[in-house]
Amino acid sequence: MILRAGAAIAALIIGYFVLGFIADHWAWFASVAILLGGTALAGWILFRGRGHEHRDRALTAELHTLMRGVDKMNIPAFDAMIGQLLVGLDAKRVKKFGHRKNDLGCNFVVTFTNGKRVIVRAKMDDKTLRSRNGNRHVQILGGEIKARWDCDAGVYITNANLHWMHHAARNEAVAAQLGVLIIDRDRLAEWIDTGVGPVELRPARAALEASGSTPLRRDP
Repeated sequence: MILRAGAAIAALIIGYFVLGFIADHWAWFASVAILLGGTALAGWILFRGRGHEHRDRALTAELHTLMRGVDKMNIPAFDAMIGQLLVGLDAKRVKKFGHRKNDLGCNFVVTFTNGKRVIVRAKMDDKTLRSRNGNRHVQILGGEIKARWDCDAGVYITNANLHWMHHAARNEAVAAQLGVLIIDRDRLAEWIDTGVGPVELRPARAALEASGSTPLRRDP
């Protein structure tokens, strides 16, 4: 009992002097506490950021692997894959047209339940699309939207990358001017991976879900 009482008294005395010392040097202690807290917070943010970066890299690697498989497809297999993606949009009708002799790509006319018609051109990467030739293909499709297909808009789908270096801004500017949506390598990879089409191609489905209507039959 005596030892415990002595220890308690000693602790109180030490505590008194410690508190007094802290009170006399509170600014120094506050600076140290802020420094340690900031360091701990920075370390947590860095650790968390590295975790996200690791997951992003893993996802990117997975998509790259996915697209390498797409790159190995022959043209009929690529066209069939694009057709299945379009059918997954819950459109009223998806109609396929064959290749043109000059090999501009395979054409699909998609009719949505709201009456809008979209011409979709699927084109495998032929190693020229990533240069100025990609811009030419977008221009050709834009000129055919109304004149040839009587559609409201156009969509250009390819496994090539049309958004690299200085070509991206030009391609997007031409596409926007002509009413063409470009879905190139990265967006196509996300579509294949998730099974969810770009938001620009889902207005009909959103309207159906909002109204509670039943989707109409889709033709092959």
